[in-house]
Formats: sequence, structure tokens, C-alpha cells
Amino acid sequence: MALSERVKFALVLSAGIVLPGLADYALAQAGYDLLGSFVWATGYFGTMILIWYVWLRPLDITGPS
Repeated sequence: MALSERVKFALVLSAGIVLPGLADYALAQAGYDLLGSFVWATGYFGTMILIWYVWLRPLDITGPS
């Protein structure tokens, strides 16, 4: 069974926010606050770039000519 594009988008979006957030929490609890923040920011922005590249960049968003 193939996943629809909406489901893939939702999975990537949620994993790209939840997993770096959990890693940030774990690192902060271990005393590595700065590293945790870096991991969260890198994961979050990496996810946003991936979403832009795969789903948003190919859209032809132009007005009437």
C-alpha cells in the first residue's frame, strides 16, 4: 500500500519537528543545552528546506498573464 502525498508530508513534518525536539530535550537534561539547541535548530530548518525542495518548489505559483 503506497502512502499518499499528504500522509508523506505530514510524516516528514511531524518527524522533523518531534525528533529534533526530543533530542533537544534529552541533551538539555544531560547538561548540553547549547548542543541541544543546535540539534533542534538544525533538524527543524533541515526539515523546512526538505519540505520546500520536495513539495513547494515544484509548484507553479504565478498570476494570470
